[in-house]
Amino acid sequence: MPPVGQLPCGVMNVSANYETDQHLKTRQSIWAYGAAGPLPARVLDLVAVPETALVVDVGCGNGNYLGELRRRGHRGPMLGLDLSPGMAAAAATASGASTAVADAQFLPVRTAVGRLTLAPHMLYHVPDIPLALAEIRRITAPGGRAAIVLNSLQHTHEIDALLAAVTTDLLGRPVTMVWEGKRFRSDRADELLPTVFDDVEKHDLGWVATVTSAAAVRGYVESIPASGFAVPDDRRAEVLTEFERRVAAHIAAAGSFPVTSGAVAYVCG
Repeated sequence: MPPVGQLPCGVMNVSANYETDQHLKTRQSIWAYGAAGPLPARVLDLVAVPETALVVDVGCGNGNYLGELRRRGHRGPMLGLDLSPGMAAAAATASGASTAVADAQFLPVRTAVGRLTLAPHMLYHVPDIPLALAEIRRITAPGGRAAIVLNSLQHTHEIDALLAAVTTDLLGRPVTMVWEGKRFRSDRADELLPTVFDDVEKHDLGWVATVTSAAAVRGYVESIPASGFAVPDDRRAEVLTEFERRVAAHIAAAGSFPVTSGAVAYVCG
């Protein structure tokens, strides 16, 4: 019997930043620098998933986690859910999994069917985070696990510091990224997750990417929605050009520009 039921999907607006996976791919590419290895593989190493079990990826994005499961030979059903039709389509193409457009606050999945429920880097997009967590708990089978991935307060702090310095010099005031990713981080998750799940294991998976391309660091900032980097439109190019110049100078002097990934994984049951 398929896991998808007839529960209602809530209505939310998909940000233009997520209509396709172009901007997400740009942000993901910066983490290829360094020796930590792909994050989906490191997260999946934390959970034992029977090879025939149902896996539900809530907020599946462009399918990196589902694709990693497929590479590992997972033979069970995999369902990717995302609010963005473009992301759901990209995930299906990347992994071969079944995907659907759905709101994390009202998952169209029957209760207690998933052996593993994934929620990687997505909760900070959801208006009602406790409701989404309750839904993740609801669809996870007894004895199953939910793997939730967020960022710590240290995530990309080097970029923030340099942006603040550049905008102070050019605009007379510091501007840093204030986009959705900062809305719900590990400090808040430490408090909230134990109120939803009986068992919460926290794993610090952070590392420092040593980026050797100034263009890649600039691309990361450019991929952030304009609302998350509040520089006047007529000064944005100037700020980004000076930012890239200073990153390039740092790379020329030190060999690379450090960018901290504050990835934190919670394995909950």
